[in-house]
Amino acid sequence: MTDTTTETPFNAAHRLAPPPATRDAATRDAWVRHYAADALAAYATFRDAIRTVTPTTAGGSRPDLGYLTLAATAATAAAAALTDRTDYAPELIWDLTPELGALNGEWEDWLVDVLVRRGVNPGHIDPAYNPADFAEAVQR
Repeated sequence: MTDTTTETPFNAAHRLAPPPATRDAATRDAWVRHYAADALAAYATFRDAIRTVTPTTAGGSRPDLGYLTLAATAATAAAAALTDRTDYAPELIWDLTPELGALNGEWEDWLVDVLVRRGVNPGHIDPAYNPADFAEAVQR
């Protein structure tokens, strides 16, 4: 049994929505689940990491923040590109960009919805969400 109390968001994402292991398992749905889970894990890890950045933090580079942002954006774009029309309006990629105003977590809301519809409880990936809030929806 996995101890989920100390599991990192990325470990949880890879446990709950691993990349397909074989060509036969490499369905569009499997890849959407994987990339959506990875994106949510990157957003969760980013939020946790920026809590340590304060005005008094010593100078220096924080490349981890840039990599997390890049991972979150790339995985969100991959999930969006692989979804079908039941998951989004045709303009989804544009709708999820900051240029259109998606600055209040709309991409995370969309990722949560995509994961729930595919049977993955986002609360087990991102500690900002309560797993109990999604238990019934994931069971359907």
